[in-house]
Amino acid sequence: MINININEMPIKLAIVGAGILGTSFAYWASRVCNASIIVFEKENGVGLHATYRNTGVIHRPFYLNPIKKRIFAKSAQLSYEKFWCKYAKEKKLPWEQIGTYKIAVNESDVKELYDYMKWGLENGMNKSELEFLDGKDVKKFEPYVKCLAAVLCKTDTAVDFKKFAEALRHDAEAFDVKFLMNCQVSRIKIKNGGLNIFIKGKDEPFQADYLINCAGGSSLSIAHSMNLGMEYTDLHFRGEYWVVEPSFGELIHRNIYSVPYVKEYPFLDPHFIVRYNGMREIGPNAVLVAGSQTYRGLANNPIELLNEIFEKPIINKLRLFIDKKFIELVSREWRSSLFKREMCNRVRRFIPELRSNYLIRRGIAGVRNSVINKKGFVPEAIELKNDYSCHIVNFNSPGATGAPAYSAYILNKLIREGFLSFNTSNSYELSRFKEIVNEFD
Repeated sequence: MINININEMPIKLAIVGAGILGTSFAYWASRVCNASIIVFEKENGVGLHATYRNTGVIHRPFYLNPIKKRIFAKSAQLSYEKFWCKYAKEKKLPWEQIGTYKIAVNESDVKELYDYMKWGLENGMNKSELEFLDGKDVKKFEPYVKCLAAVLCKTDTAVDFKKFAEALRHDAEAFDVKFLMNCQVSRIKIKNGGLNIFIKGKDEPFQADYLINCAGGSSLSIAHSMNLGMEYTDLHFRGEYWVVEPSFGELIHRNIYSVPYVKEYPFLDPHFIVRYNGMREIGPNAVLVAGSQTYRGLANNPIELLNEIFEKPIINKLRLFIDKKFIELVSREWRSSLFKREMCNRVRRFIPELRSNYLIRRGIAGVRNSVINKKGFVPEAIELKNDYSCHIVNFNSPGATGAPAYSAYILNKLIREGFLSFNTSNSYELSRFKEIVNEFD
C-alpha cells in the first residue's frame, strides 16, 4: 500500500528494484548526490529474489578475465577491499572466510588454473590470497576431493546478501531515501522534460527527473517499455541446490568449484558450497524456464510461457535453439532437475564418495537472467541510457559481490555526464566514494 501523497513528493531520482544493486545505488546516491530519492520495489521487503537466492559467496576475482570482464572484475575487487570487509564488521553481518578450491578434473583444464593465478594478481589480489596445488596436495587438506590440480582462493567469503541489502536500506533511509514497497513499475513515459512512472494498480503516476532501473529479471522489460535495448532479449535459467547431509557434508571444509565443462555458455557446473551458517549444499544447475521468478516447473502460467517464446527479437533465441550443443546442454540441465541422481553424478566427478541419498532436501532455487544478442550470450552487464534514465541489465554473477563498487561507478558516470549532481556537503562520504570510482579510470 502506498502511503505517500505523490502530489506532495517531488522526486529527482527514482530507483527501480531493491535487491543488492538497488540498495547499493540508494546507499551511495543518498550520500553523494544532490537529489531527493525514492526506491520502488514490487515485493514487501528488499533482496527477496536474486539477492537472496544465490550461492551466498563474496567472490574474489581470480577467475575473471581482466580484459573481457574488466568491469565485473574491478567491481568485485573494489567492493571487497574498500567496502564489504569494513561494512560487514561495522554492521555485525555474517562473514565467514571459507575459501574456495577451483579444481581441474581434466588435463585440459590445468592450463586454465594457471590463467586464474595470473588473472587474480592482474585484478588486484594479493599473492598471499592464492595458492596453486597439485591433486596430491589438495588430497591432504580435502581427502574426499579428487582432482588433478587446484587454485586455492583463501579469501572467498560466505555471507547473507539479503542481510547486506537490509543494512544498506537502513543506512539509505537514515539519509531520507524513501522505499515504497509492493510497488511494481508497469510502464514509464517521458513527459514535460521528466518521467511519469506508473505503478501497477494505481492510475496516477509518480513524477521524477531521472530513473535508474536495476530491477533484475524485470530490468530488460522495463528498458523495452522505453524503447531501449530492443536488440536484446533474455533467457532465464533456474539454479537449483540440494542440501547435503551434515554427517558427510562436514567432511569437506571449503567450497569446491570445477573449471566449467562448457566454456562458451555463461554457466558453472554444480559445485559444493559451504554456507555462512555451516550448511553444505551442491548446486546450482542451469534449468531453462519461462520467467525470472519461475522457481518451480517450466512456467508459472501458460501466458508467461507464450510471452517468453514470442518475445522479440525472436532471431536471438532462434540462433541458440538451432544450436545442437545448446539443446544438449538444456536437456542435460533439465535431467539434473528431474533426477537427484543425475545432479549427484555431476558432482561425483570431483567428490566420488557423494551419494544421492546424502542429498536430503532441495535448497532454495534462484533464477539467472542472461541477456542475448544476435551473437549469443552477452558476457558483462549492459547500460542502456537516454536523457532521463539508465537501465542496468545482465547484472549477473559476481553481481552481488560487486554491487557497491559497480553502483558507485555508474553514479559517477551519470554525474560526469550531467544527469545527476554531487552533494558536496558530506566530505567524508564523498571521499569514500571517490576512493572507489577513481580506481575505474
